[in-house]
Amino acid sequence: MDSQKRFLPLFFDYALIFIGAAIQAIALRLFLVPANLASGGVSGISQLINHYTHWPIGLMVLIGNIPLFIIGWRFLGGSRFALRTAFAVIVYSVFVDLIPHLNIFPAQGLTDDIFLNSLYGAVISGVGYGLIYRARGTSGGSDVLARILNHYRSVPMTQSYLMVDSLVILAAGFVFGWKQALYAIITLYVSGLVSETILEGPGMVRTALIVSNHPDEIAQRVLGIWNAA
Repeated sequence: MDSQKRFLPLFFDYALIFIGAAIQAIALRLFLVPANLASGGVSGISQLINHYTHWPIGLMVLIGNIPLFIIGWRFLGGSRFALRTAFAVIVYSVFVDLIPHLNIFPAQGLTDDIFLNSLYGAVISGVGYGLIYRARGTSGGSDVLARILNHYRSVPMTQSYLMVDSLVILAAGFVFGWKQALYAIITLYVSGLVSETILEGPGMVRTALIVSNHPDEIAQRVLGIWNAA
């Protein structure tokens, strides 16, 4: 019974990681790659290299994550981090290179509208990121650096993404054009917001600090407005 209690949460974590990594791969292949939108991090660098060499994106993602994998092992939880991240990276890399051969989705993507590609690519990949984060893993690449900034410096995930991926997007501007680079920034920001929502939930609390010599009068006034509402 005890082993079952330990196994089930682990199983659900790895199931979430699998689903999240597959969703990220679909977003990359269906929306980002057809529109030449560099997704940032190792995936974005792999897209740039693929543009010139046609080397498989998934394979390059796998190779490029090795040094970041070692860094994550050191700073983000040792073996537990390593196993979950390795699983996420492998699933993602396999799906990225497998999807074009399945003939399920059109090779040129669903639309040639760059705005729709950036928006849907951001939302879908953000869902994938969020599911992996909820399972206490990362999808490698810039996720590792973003999680380190978030954990040790309390930098929000959205800002972390922008900080670690800005150089990749800058390089993409020279390769794919500045229009694509500008849309890639939007994609990066929106995906960060979506991943935060999946991870933390949509709830938000705002606090106001009021300094006054008449606290009782203010309290009564606020309570009166609250009760009236």
